[in-house]
Amino acid sequence: MVNSGVLSRTGRGLYQLGTGHNYTPELSPRILKINKLLKKRFPLISYCVWDSGMLNEFAQHLSSYHFILVDIERDVAESVYFQLKEEFSGVFLRPSEMLLNNVLSDFRLPLVVRYLVSESPISMRNDMPVVTVEKMLVDIFSDPEFGYLIGSERRAIFSNAYYKYIINENKLLRYAARKGKKEEIQNYIQKGNFNKQRPNLI
Repeated sequence: MVNSGVLSRTGRGLYQLGTGHNYTPELSPRILKINKLLKKRFPLISYCVWDSGMLNEFAQHLSSYHFILVDIERDVAESVYFQLKEEFSGVFLRPSEMLLNNVLSDFRLPLVVRYLVSESPISMRNDMPVVTVEKMLVDIFSDPEFGYLIGSERRAIFSNAYYKYIINENKLLRYAARKGKKEEIQNYIQKGNFNKQRPNLI
């Protein structure tokens, strides 16, 4: 029934009627340029490049301040940081909370280089790693770069993401566990009833 489109899988033992919609982010020219550079200079590494502006699709209030996240293997993060600094302005390697709050906004589309958590939920498009909605939701819940989204804005993002797209909760919770946030985010989802919004969940 899944193969024929009658059902779509939303997790282990969970399905909804119909094919549903999978999240497919739009990739800006800047993201495409960074991807091209990384594939050329570091062809064997795992990474994921995404833009905080992607969250505007789900947010209550549109943010005009965007930054690009370059999630990269820990062993090569410093090398990637210096390589990016040669090509772009406003590149930061795991900035402190003070820098996040007071410095990044002085740059247009700053780049934040972070460590990629192993087994991060990433999908591939045209041989290019792209962020999944599950990774986005866990990151905005747990990472200091998204501290500005606490409260109603974060709830709106979760609510709209669950309403618009198929969310694989098994994948989301596995990733949350890798970041030590499984119980917290599981409780947050249950209290918000986000997974009850999915139509025809069976």
